Amino acid sequence: MQGPMRHARTAGRPMFAVAALWLTASLIGSCGEAMDNFNSQIACQDYSAKKFDCENRTPTGDETDASVSACRNSIEDNCGNEHQAAANDKIAECVDKGCADFWACMVFEAAPECFGFVSQ
Repeated sequence: MQGPMRHARTAGRPMFAVAALWLTASLIGSCGEAMDNFNSQIACQDYSAKKFDCENRTPTGDETDASVSACRNSIEDNCGNEHQAAANDKIAECVDKGCADFWACMVFEAAPECFGFVSQ
């Protein structure tokens, strides 16, 4: 009699374990995406500042907002989660260069759609 009773007490455990693993993976994925989006915000602000600096002009607040927004939309919406972190890293690499090298650097061969906001 111990066999069927024991099975009845543990029958729900595998389903609970699967649900717990799914929830954990979802939370990690959500946290990863949220972190990538936060990093995109920083990378796009840096890109926009460098862009306007290299264009030798002081942008209005609206121009800065539009530049950052276009950058974020491209990276966060068109890039795909699998390329977003690398695109952010590429921008960080490029903004540290001089203007001529900056524009040449702003190419993302792994997923060109990530950098659809680049105007030069």
